[in-house]
Amino acid sequence: VGMATNIPPHNLSEVIDGTVHLIDHPEATMEEITRFIKGPDFPTGGLIYNPAEIRAAYAAGKGRILIRARAEIEGPARKCADCN
Repeated sequence: VGMATNIPPHNLSEVIDGTVHLIDHPEATMEEITRFIKGPDFPTGGLIYNPAEIRAAYAAGKGRILIRARAEIEGPARKCADCN
């Protein structure tokens, strides 16, 4: 059975810590929760382009998070037009 999701993976221990805090403090703000849950944990090592989008997506329950790749160019040429 194939499955797909649009929910980015998160670090389980961060989610548990955030959940425990929310249980202990039901009136916790989004800012308090994001101290525990830093954001998605991309298995391919993607870098979040704008961290403010994470907080906006968490607050709204949906959103868009742009990620960029990390590249290491190997070989004799080692030239890259626009690599960071």
